[in-house]
Amino acid sequence: MKKIILTGSASGFGLLTAKTLVKQGHTVYATMRNINGANAEPAKALKEWAKAHNGIIEIVELDVTSDASVAKAISEITEKSGGHIDVLINNAGISYIGIAETLTIQQTEQLFQVNVIGPDRMIKAVLPLMHQQKSGLIINLTSVQARNVGPLLATYNSTKAALDALSVGYHYELKSAGIDVAVIQPGAYQTTDITAKALQPGNPGAASAYGQDVHRLKAGLDHFFTPTTDSSDPQEVADAVAGLLELPAGERPLWTVVGGATMAQYVQQINQATKGLVETMIQVLS
Repeated sequence: MKKIILTGSASGFGLLTAKTLVKQGHTVYATMRNINGANAEPAKALKEWAKAHNGIIEIVELDVTSDASVAKAISEITEKSGGHIDVLINNAGISYIGIAETLTIQQTEQLFQVNVIGPDRMIKAVLPLMHQQKSGLIINLTSVQARNVGPLLATYNSTKAALDALSVGYHYELKSAGIDVAVIQPGAYQTTDITAKALQPGNPGAASAYGQDVHRLKAGLDHFFTPTTDSSDPQEVADAVAGLLELPAGERPLWTVVGGATMAQYVQQINQATKGLVETMIQVLS
């Protein structure tokens, strides 16, 4: 059974993934912010759930945007795990749906800190251990939106595209070190808290300069992300993560698209084209 670090474990995909992996017998170091504050109840509930299911979960305070917090958390986890980490799952993230101009520069920086630099910070923190082991698995959750360009999701999508690109680089760079890097690209799952915890625009007044077509599109997107009885099941994402752990080292796919409805086929086509381009470049330059 594997020893796993999971970020963003308080809710959504992270919470489901933590429970799924514990049920399979893995040890999960479930990280989240403010375990003695805003996330005290989720942390307590997850710990009690694990105890009731005879599972092993360690709740660890971690803010992916802080060097000091990451270093402290990795030190704590390393001590508890006996210096061995098999898997890092970068799940923590924040979203934004709206006009790009209505975000302040500080908010745009926050999106990139949490969604891109945070995962990279975590990767760099665990790689020394994985290099010592000559093995490991890093799973980054991006989105089908990493392959989509369009209005009202531009800032969020660009963070997911950046993490996706970073993951591709790590995937090919770390192959020779015996470390796998894989990407999960989920579609929209309305039953997660993606909109409830989304950033609120710091400059909302800027929206008044835009036409009704943009505002109608915003209303449509808000409606799309509202949970209904027909909403897709986010457990699919947790199951996809668990499935990657079961595959042999070196045989895990770079991308796994989960959900995505009609977008999925286009995302898969772009993934294949990207893979072909990257591997052709590697072949030519080598």
